[in-house]
This record gives sequence, C-alpha cells and structure tokens, in this order.
Amino acid sequence: MTCSPPAEKPPRDGGLVVWLTGLPSSGKSTLARRVAAALRERGTSTLELDGDAVRAAMVPAHGYDDEGRAAFYETLARLAALAAAQGHVVLVPATASKSSFRARARALAPRFVEVFLDVPLQICTSRDAKGLYALDPRDLPGSGVVFERPIHPDLVVTGATDDVTRALECIAIALGTSVAT
Repeated sequence: MTCSPPAEKPPRDGGLVVWLTGLPSSGKSTLARRVAAALRERGTSTLELDGDAVRAAMVPAHGYDDEGRAAFYETLARLAALAAAQGHVVLVPATASKSSFRARARALAPRFVEVFLDVPLQICTSRDAKGLYALDPRDLPGSGVVFERPIHPDLVVTGATDDVTRALECIAIALGTSVAT
C-alpha cells in the first residue's frame, strides 16, 4: 500500500497523529509500542496515548454508551492533536468504532495517518488478553457494538511480520522524511 500525507492538509512543521484502529484485541497497542520504540531509537519525539490508559486516567470517567464514547474519542483526538502540534509523533491505539470519531481526529490533527488492523473477530476473541470478550461481548465493537471499518485507511495491517517496517515507512512519508529500516 502506498502511504502519503493527507491531501486536504499540506505538510507543515510539527508532529503527526498516527491513529491505530481495529477491533478490541487486534494488536493496536502492541504495534503502537513496537513502532514507538523504533521511532525513539531514531531520535523521534514520540508519545503513546493508548485509549485504555487514557480512559483509566480520566476523571470523571466516560461511559461506554454512545454519548460516553463520543465524548471520550473527542477528548482523545484533542489530546493527540495538542501533542502533535508541539512536534511529537503521537501514536493512538484506540478502537474508535465509528468513522465519525476517526474523521474528527483527522480534522483536528496537523497531520494524520490512519492505520487499520484488519484482524478477524475470531482471532481477536482467541487473543483476548484482557478478558473483554469473556465479560459481555455485546458491549464490544465488532461483536455487539457496530465497528465501522475504515474506507480509505493510510495503511492496512494484517499481522504480518513486516507490519512495523511498513508502519514506519508510512509515518516517514507523512513526516516528509526517510526512515532507514
């Protein structure tokens, strides 16, 4: 897949928001940690805003109903855009089950890359390290809550061994730099 900066916003100085979306347990956080480590090794100022960690830190906490999810993703998108505007590459592993959540994040960010982890539900349920699917899958995107697949993500990840390299290449293109792998 070819990666390029979004056409609607010209490249400018500053950072970038890399939003990793996909079903729960698709590997968003794992990929974000690996990409962040690789970027830090190259001297890139990197921040991880893991959706679960940010949600746990917020007071008062947002709920999981439609209104709570909308408020949470608006807050997460604004935090990511704020950090990116200060020059950081901000990795956001967060489900963001509605396309409107991701569109809002894209609109707020100085530059934006959407990475879709296209992992089948049965694989996600078999991974389920947090036990989410064992609780009540009716509350989970892709199981009981609709997950709107990205229509035109900048990068699609399927769990192949070259995913970190491909993600780094996509980020480098969006930043207008090169990343030696």
